[in-house]
Amino acid sequence: MGFAQTNPAGTGLNGKNFGAGITNGLISISKPAGLIQLYLTAGAYNFPNLGQPFHSASTALQDFTALPSAYLTIAPLSNFSVSIGQLPTLIGYTGTLDYNRMNIEGGFPWTIQPSFSRGIQINYSYGPVSASVSWNDGYFSNRYNVISSLLTYTINQENSVSIYADGNTGHTGTVNDVSTLRFSKNGYVDSSLVYDNSNIYGLYYTYSGSNFTITPEVQYMYTPINWAFGTTQSSNDISAMIHADYYLTKTWSIATGVDYEHANSTGEGTAATGGYFGYGAGSSAIGVIITPTYVDNGYLYVMNSLMFISPTIPPVSALVIGLTSLETS
Repeated sequence: MGFAQTNPAGTGLNGKNFGAGITNGLISISKPAGLIQLYLTAGAYNFPNLGQPFHSASTALQDFTALPSAYLTIAPLSNFSVSIGQLPTLIGYTGTLDYNRMNIEGGFPWTIQPSFSRGIQINYSYGPVSASVSWNDGYFSNRYNVISSLLTYTINQENSVSIYADGNTGHTGTVNDVSTLRFSKNGYVDSSLVYDNSNIYGLYYTYSGSNFTITPEVQYMYTPINWAFGTTQSSNDISAMIHADYYLTKTWSIATGVDYEHANSTGEGTAATGGYFGYGAGSSAIGVIITPTYVDNGYLYVMNSLMFISPTIPPVSALVIGLTSLETS
């Protein structure tokens, strides 16, 4: 993937205006049928993210290793199964890997969601309703005290609505020095204990027609007062998106997205997270993405994205031009 970005920050690729990196040098192996099922994804990867500097694949590997997804599923019934291992999150609509997204970049709701978690997950469906519940380690914290859930109602072949929730049943770690507040390995949510000790609630609706798909999503994150954890003031963030994809021909499509977030953070939460998204306490931001995509018989993918982010506090805009992904499968 090649990229150009303004306002770079940090070292390595995220500190450059121009560069290139690996996004999906992956091999996937699956056995999706039978009583015992297996799913493995291994290799080099990256998580392009709206409003954040471009990170290298090596950074992502430090977060989730070279085997980001590896789990076993036991399916004794067609509508009931149990999965155990390193699982993709139940939280949110946007896929963790960019080839599972409409746009290359994950939007604002995705930014503060877990990506992969280690744990156990129960799945059940009955008619138009499907539900999954997971006991896991949240933001890859290696502390198994988080419950995640997803409930989906399929209205018809083209329409569905989903609600999700995620929360810590106790607390993870303690706040002693926010300057060294590092516990979870998930660098894409600031590697912060604040996220590990927060609750997420969200809702998204999906319409998927023959040549058009659209998904609006709204999400609320709440970091409660937790004396054991060490926070004496609560914080919260609301984020929302509308992402859509229109298929012009069998090979060409154009996706777009509009995202919004507002961080109402205070106290320890502000010091540790920079206002959840790193834009500062009480900040808001709007992001816009446009992604034309070319697909050749399912083997070659070429995606080009243009995104613009405008945080209100501090008053700085960030522009990324020509974020290009070339993928084969």
